Amino acid sequence: MRIDLNTIRSTGYAGQSPSLLSDWRVGAILQAVALRDARSGELWLKIGDARYAARIASGNAAGPADGEQLTVRVLRSSPVLALETLSTQQASGGDDVAADALRRFLPRQSSAAPLLSNLGWVANGKGAEALPPTVTQAANRLWQALPDAAALSDPDGLKTAVVRSGAFLESTLANGDRRTMAASVAQDVKALLLNFSRVLRDLGARPAAATAESTVHSPLPLASGPLTSLPAAPATLAVVDLPAQQMNELARQTDGALARMTALQAGASTQDPALQSMLVEIPVRHGDRANILRLRIEHDRSRQRDGGAGESWAIEAAMDLGHAGALHARVTLHGQRIGVQLRADSAGVVDTLISRAPELESMLREAGLEVDRVVCLHGLPAGDHGARPTRLLDLRA
Repeated sequence: MRIDLNTIRSTGYAGQSPSLLSDWRVGAILQAVALRDARSGELWLKIGDARYAARIASGNAAGPADGEQLTVRVLRSSPVLALETLSTQQASGGDDVAADALRRFLPRQSSAAPLLSNLGWVANGKGAEALPPTVTQAANRLWQALPDAAALSDPDGLKTAVVRSGAFLESTLANGDRRTMAASVAQDVKALLLNFSRVLRDLGARPAAATAESTVHSPLPLASGPLTSLPAAPATLAVVDLPAQQMNELARQTDGALARMTALQAGASTQDPALQSMLVEIPVRHGDRANILRLRIEHDRSRQRDGGAGESWAIEAAMDLGHAGALHARVTLHGQRIGVQLRADSAGVVDTLISRAPELESMLREAGLEVDRVVCLHGLPAGDHGARPTRLLDLRA
């Protein structure tokens, strides 16, 4: 469905403030509410504090109902402002906490990749002398708390990285042992991000005043849909001269990373207790750079409920390898039967995976598992056919 907002003109759009423009950047997520005139049925969309007269240009002629809430993502800004509908929901006063959290944090979330590059830039002393010492100290603590890539090859190291990823901070605070809680929180990525945000704001940093455009296109932090890697991003502080502007940039990126992390936590809830799904994003240090490992863990008990032969697990992982492209892995476990599928952008990486596949299969058999298959493929998954369909909204600028 296409909707034209007749009151938005290209001259007015171009003349908006930088902070407002960042809200309409490609990849940004916005909240809109459909409003209908009681007598004429004329459609309006309320976005932020403004209302825009709207006209259905194509698709569903009826359009959204009065009060229907739309979560949309900006797809492009020219020649029209195109929005992709991610979800729709009728107005209701009984929304649950998770849905409310998604509405609040999805519009503010952004990839942590630019922030990670800037943390590495500061930690390696590249221009960090211009920043206040408390900022560099907080940035260094956060950088050093990120797990090293080599640690993820060890099961205990991977478990520790998941636990400290920020996904379980509130659970640790609510249920943790007071004697061990301080040590756990001190290394938690979300706790350190919150501390970094506080340090920046105490020194006058204003996220809305950031001037550098640091947003990178990234998949939404939702459990549905294909699991794609988060691409790396350059250190934007390298092109920002004044320390105050650098702190504004860091504050905006930190707020976006925290909003994304909170949206991931909210999205972990499910209506079906038989199928639990969680998406976790783990920042990983590799020398003076950092990448993001995305993990999706699914636990399916539906076979037990239906009288089947046991529960099943599925774990997906996706990571950007820089010049070597993206890597994707999917492991499924049904009882003691395991299947592994490995995919990569690079043919050279695929060749390496194929050469090591017999070794992996031998290790799995030695662990007492029945190996279904270990497959190595060139090219990433085409998509998740079970993902919810979306609608497109084109907003004319």
